Amino acid sequence: MTDDAAVLPATTRGGPLETTLHEVVTTAVRHLDATSGALSVLTPDGVGVDRFVTVGPVVPAPAHPSPRSSITVPVRVRDAAFGTLSVSRTRAGAEFTAADVAVARSLAAVAGLAIENARLLERAELRRAWSQAGTEIATALLSGSPADAVLRTAAARVAELSGADAVAVLVPLPEDEETLTVTAAVGPAAEDAEGVRIPLADTRLGAAHRSGAPRLLDAVATGPGAPAPSREIGDLAVAYGSTLLVPLGGSAPLGTLVAARTRDRPAFDPAVLELASAFATQAAVALELVRSQQREQRLQVQTDRDRIARDLHDHVVQRIFATALALDRIGRSLEESAPEVAGRIAERVDELDGTIARIRTSIFELHAAPDPASTVLRSRLADVVRSVTDGHGLEPALRVRGDIEELPADVATELVAVVRELVTNVVRHAGATRLMVTVAVADTLRAVVTDDGRGLPTPTVRSGLANLADRAERRGGRLTVATGSSGTEVTWAVPLPG
Repeated sequence: MTDDAAVLPATTRGGPLETTLHEVVTTAVRHLDATSGALSVLTPDGVGVDRFVTVGPVVPAPAHPSPRSSITVPVRVRDAAFGTLSVSRTRAGAEFTAADVAVARSLAAVAGLAIENARLLERAELRRAWSQAGTEIATALLSGSPADAVLRTAAARVAELSGADAVAVLVPLPEDEETLTVTAAVGPAAEDAEGVRIPLADTRLGAAHRSGAPRLLDAVATGPGAPAPSREIGDLAVAYGSTLLVPLGGSAPLGTLVAARTRDRPAFDPAVLELASAFATQAAVALELVRSQQREQRLQVQTDRDRIARDLHDHVVQRIFATALALDRIGRSLEESAPEVAGRIAERVDELDGTIARIRTSIFELHAAPDPASTVLRSRLADVVRSVTDGHGLEPALRVRGDIEELPADVATELVAVVRELVTNVVRHAGATRLMVTVAVADTLRAVVTDDGRGLPTPTVRSGLANLADRAERRGGRLTVATGSSGTEVTWAVPLPG
């Protein structure tokens, strides 16, 4: 029985690949009585050297080496090239025989099996590590950890598992769909990179992000004949070569994960793209669940605020008003017989009127209260209603149904303009004392303004209402006006993109 069996434990034991390679070379050197040995393993694409293991002293070769002083045989498995096994003798007169060459080939065949099994185990372990990392990131997001911190941890894990030199998480901003912003980064100058906006126009990054399909690039820079890259991408192209682009999600991704290696390093193994994509999918699902939870929380908070505001208006304000009215009648009845008492009662009535006004202000603020999660649009609407109605004797109210913070930037801008115009029309023409603005977001966006005034003038070609009707029609919607004895209701409704 030959020493080929010494290699077999490494094949079945499933140790780390480096250990397996070293055992293969050691066995070859010992069995062939060689001075030194080396094993080079090719990369999966067969282009470069993935690993190079040596055993024995590195000594100068003789001045006139014998052709039989070294043996080099290919390491193959099922006709697939894995690398080469080499052994050498530097002692004078020590030559290999044809039998030694046959043994070396036999050892190389066994080595190929060992290498294949070790690689399979290494890939299985790597896949498990990626899966574990994805689970950890999803758990952290769903447990309420700050998203920025979790994304930064995710970038660090991707860098560790993929062997990337730099990793960044890029997300779109609501008001700008033509760029992605770096929200988390690891690697050289990571702090300087965070917050940088990268244009998407005519870039492979933009194509990957919009399609939701992951890509493996040979280099950051675009190919010949492509438009000149932006300054940001040009700076990256100088330092980085092989790059992974992994969108977080499907056709409408929440962001894109970018991992890159410096130009002096080998390209990513294509298998890493699949692993990184599975990791990104786990993270994207968790992010979407977190966003859904945040939307539910915002809606619940707003529902509670509406209930509190309604209770204040329907119960507290009405009772105070009734009390003030009763005191006012008593005071008037005492004006002749007890004017001093009547005066004090009048002061209390004025104080109650002031309390009612303050409660009504609180009611308005409850409807328009900022939400700590994302409140830019809600605050803008509240500011518009308040600024237009201030000083005109109107009691305004603002109610929001649905998550308006998820509206596209252009729709949000138009909504603010529409609400401003509708409220301005009420102030100028309706002679109202109360005004209610209701914004509802579902499949259709509705802005409804209700007042208790005398109604609005008939729209003319150049009137504000005519312009609002045109705005709605351009988006496939309509403007409707309903007037009755109790006031007027104007509804501006447009369908939202699916």
